[in-house]
Amino acid sequence: MNIKLDNIGIIKSSNIQLDGLTVITGQNNSGKTTVGKVIYSLVDAVSNLSAKAENDRLMYIADVLRDIRENFEIFRFSRRVYSENEVSIFSKDSAINFLLYQFNITPRGFVFSDEYENIESFSHALRDELAEFDVNSIDENPTFFKYYKRFSVNSENTDGTKDKIKNQINKAISALDKMFKDIERDPELIDYARESINQTLRVEFSKQIQPVKFDVKNSRIEVTDDATIMFAFDIVDNKLVNNGNPVFFDIPYKKAYFIDNPFVLDSSTYRRIYVTHDFENNTILNTRRILPHEVKLNYTLKSGKKTTVFEETVINHGLTEIKQKIDEVISGDFEFNSDGEFYVKDGKKLYLTNLATGSKMFSILKMLVDKGEVDEGTLLVLDEPEAHLHPSWQNKFAEIIVLLVKYLNAGVLLTSHSPNFVLAIDAYMRKYDITDKTNFYQTNHLDDYFVEYKNANDDIGLIYDDFMRYLSEVKVLRDVYFNGTGDNHDQ
Repeated sequence: MNIKLDNIGIIKSSNIQLDGLTVITGQNNSGKTTVGKVIYSLVDAVSNLSAKAENDRLMYIADVLRDIRENFEIFRFSRRVYSENEVSIFSKDSAINFLLYQFNITPRGFVFSDEYENIESFSHALRDELAEFDVNSIDENPTFFKYYKRFSVNSENTDGTKDKIKNQINKAISALDKMFKDIERDPELIDYARESINQTLRVEFSKQIQPVKFDVKNSRIEVTDDATIMFAFDIVDNKLVNNGNPVFFDIPYKKAYFIDNPFVLDSSTYRRIYVTHDFENNTILNTRRILPHEVKLNYTLKSGKKTTVFEETVINHGLTEIKQKIDEVISGDFEFNSDGEFYVKDGKKLYLTNLATGSKMFSILKMLVDKGEVDEGTLLVLDEPEAHLHPSWQNKFAEIIVLLVKYLNAGVLLTSHSPNFVLAIDAYMRKYDITDKTNFYQTNHLDDYFVEYKNANDDIGLIYDDFMRYLSEVKVLRDVYFNGTGDNHDQ
């Protein structure tokens, strides 16, 4: 799979091959993370697209129904009258009455009566009842008019009340008609996919997908596999261009995880997250679920364990070896309950917040593997995972990564600025014979502030030369002062 970036972040124009294991090296602030953010955003935005669209469709309908119930005066008043006096101008077995007093959303779904097959059929029934409702029925309900007059301004006569009710009902019908058009407008999910990608990229890039220092009008992202196009779209003003054409076609990954912060385990799963979205397109996309990668990773890590196919049917030798390698560093099982979040090690409770930083990085990987989250359809984006690890643990981490690619066929894209870690990856990818699906890249600064990715497969020594350059500089400096000539700063 090839990823082509033009004017994304500080990347001017570069191609990255993602076959199994991809390693990107370079200095700080040289755009190493850019391709990881892009590919994570693309995979996360479109994974399980149909299921996401169906859930968002239901939430969109529910939001419209709640707006109708809460924002229109006649409905707000009717609920108050009903609750206080048990009087209503609506039949108790009607869809209108159901919306006012019974409709609700729970963690398990929507609350419905047996009369309605689903939330959409209920919405159509509601629309029909509103259209057929006779405002003259309030003449038969003087109690309702008496209380409406008390709580409403400028309701001095029955005719005025009727006009107000009719106006409110017309607004509700218009809202429902618009909703019906919206949920049927994009059957192939073309606009939905585009906006899902757009919002995810904007969250991961903090709304600055294009270069900051230069006024670049057009940017482009393409993902291809041989001659097959998977993604292709332009970006203008930090938003995907809507030219009416599909931007997403297919991708080999079912899910992606972006891991750049070992302290993700310390944050609460349910803490409130505020993310602002510029939402212009008329789609059913629920932007409330477009959250930063850390929030999604935290939820996955602390959710219930899944039973994998391997565990249900056969013992996979590769998976067993991977788990053994991880247990050599950090053993035991994770457990979360209402008393707190802790890691059980050798039968003793050890709170996650007390784990060493390096242990937390191994813990994240251990959780994902134990839950069956890492397989052939998984892409792991690891941003400088070695940063908190001792060289001995860097070696172990590198071996585990290579084994994930070899035995589970997972995709791994990682960045690093550690010569030890890159060397370990280099060594283990040769030991386990995955050189044919491993690629090394080095970021290269251009004269115009921009950066490009340079493939180093044929000359990986360039990466080590870059690392050694800075080691040599401080070694020379150290030797100068060690030999007693430190007074000569110019030297």
